[in-house]
Amino acid sequence: MNVIDFYTLPRAIQDGLIEAFRGRFAPAPIVSRLGTRRIIVAWLAVSAAAGLLLAALCAAGLGDVNSPLALHPTAAAAAYVLLAATTVVGVLQALAYNADLVSLPFTPGLFVFPANLIDARDHRLRVFSLAELSRISAAPRGAVVLTFGGTRHAFPLEDPSRSDDVIREIEAAWSRMKARPDAAELRRLDPFAPAAIESPFASPIPLSREVPGWQSYRWLLAAAVGVTLGLGLFFLRNRMSDARMYAAARARDDVAAYQSYITRGRGHGEVVSQVLLPRAELRLAVAKGSVEAIDDFIRAYPRTGIQAEVAAARRAALAAELERAREVGTLAALLAFAERYPKHGLDKAFNDARHALYARALDRYRSEMPEGSEQNAEFVRRLLAYAERVGPERTPQGLRGPAVQVRFRRLPSQDLKRADDLVMKSPMFRGVTSLPTRYVDATRLDPQEKRTASALAEGLARGFEPELVTFEPGPPIEGAAEEPLSVTSPSLVVSYRVESSGIAYGSKKPQIIIMGLKFFFKTKFMLPGDAEPLLTSDEIARRVPAGLIQQQTAAPRPGALEAIVYESMMRDAFIDLGERYLSTWFRKRDEPR
Repeated sequence: MNVIDFYTLPRAIQDGLIEAFRGRFAPAPIVSRLGTRRIIVAWLAVSAAAGLLLAALCAAGLGDVNSPLALHPTAAAAAYVLLAATTVVGVLQALAYNADLVSLPFTPGLFVFPANLIDARDHRLRVFSLAELSRISAAPRGAVVLTFGGTRHAFPLEDPSRSDDVIREIEAAWSRMKARPDAAELRRLDPFAPAAIESPFASPIPLSREVPGWQSYRWLLAAAVGVTLGLGLFFLRNRMSDARMYAAARARDDVAAYQSYITRGRGHGEVVSQVLLPRAELRLAVAKGSVEAIDDFIRAYPRTGIQAEVAAARRAALAAELERAREVGTLAALLAFAERYPKHGLDKAFNDARHALYARALDRYRSEMPEGSEQNAEFVRRLLAYAERVGPERTPQGLRGPAVQVRFRRLPSQDLKRADDLVMKSPMFRGVTSLPTRYVDATRLDPQEKRTASALAEGLARGFEPELVTFEPGPPIEGAAEEPLSVTSPSLVVSYRVESSGIAYGSKKPQIIIMGLKFFFKTKFMLPGDAEPLLTSDEIARRVPAGLIQQQTAAPRPGALEAIVYESMMRDAFIDLGERYLSTWFRKRDEPR
């Protein structure tokens, strides 16, 4: 192996090496590996080791009033300076080596040419002739390993499948170099070989190494920084140790500890005498874990030198009380906290805890809603936002959120009277008792509306805590279909009309003619001031329950059986409406999430 300083080579060979490393001109590298030496890491390791020793020296006896090294003697300053200087030297040496690498006119690395292996990881080139190659082998993952005596160099390949081809090419070059090629052939194999003809246009001035000024004086610079830093650390460390001893005395909070510290003459006696007793009393009050104990302390010590600590202690006690109220997980507990401590000053934390209950209610609904109900979840978000904005009220039943009223709006039929005309044409017609309009009236629809409103309110309520939002049946809405709906409180309005299905059922025994019914339901879930109500619609057709008619064995009085049948269809339609609507809000109990 030969060591050649790149900057001592003639300019022509320098230029040839640079181009060869780049692979632009022959000879081109057979294989290469970019990288640098670990000199930077080694110097940084020296710097780190010295820094750790310096830190250990600073930590020895730091703040320990019982240690002879609690305050380091003046002679220890020399050790501080030596270790600080070594730390700086390691960093400067690493920076200097890095500066050398940055200034190189080529990319550092190892290059295998047909004539030699050049270790060009810095400006000192280490050259191994292939004629001296001891062994060539393939490593795991397709890397090629060249061994020169006791030196091994591995070259990972981007394409491991080329390993055999690369080995064969290097073996061929190895054989050529053992055969001692002539000068002409060597110029094609060795980037160090001078060209037969030099370009008259090429610069004859060799490239030189530029060394920044600070590199030449780095040892002197390290000494200067070491003295400054070492002495600064020495005095700062002793000052910190003194501060820790004082802090330890305050932590013990007894007379002996403070007297021991005062004998060292550090001048904290006045602070101790002014704040010792109030702070000790404050700790006892804090230990009781209640706001009332802190308030008792404030009444006993209205003026102290630790007013900020007193305020912080009261705030911490209030925060603990708020946290306990939050852990209960109810709005009632949070509001009870606010009533008990009206000037708690924790508005943001309180509002966040309050908002978290509504956010949890939204998460709970999302976990129970069926697939495809994203629009419901968005509406629930706005409903809960409204409920949070309005807030709950206290009732005899406890805290109750804003009530959502379930209300029905009955719309006039469009063709039910035509069903009367169709029935009158049937041979089973028995007079006015057979007319459908006689039975589709308020007397029979009102109970269905009230029962369904209660069922919907009860069904929707199962997804929400009553202290956040409640549901209840509301009064019916009067008015024509053309009139726009407006509400002053959250409302689920079910608008509907009843029509004939167009399919009649007639029977001779008992003689009866019944017309099937069709129900057109539209729901509109509205919030005050919200322009995006939640809309659904359903068409529910009910066939005439023939089995119910055939169960009659005795001749009923006129109109009685018709009333039973029409009421059955209406009841089933409203039940179907309730089940359909609630199925869009919640999964079935046994339905997997």
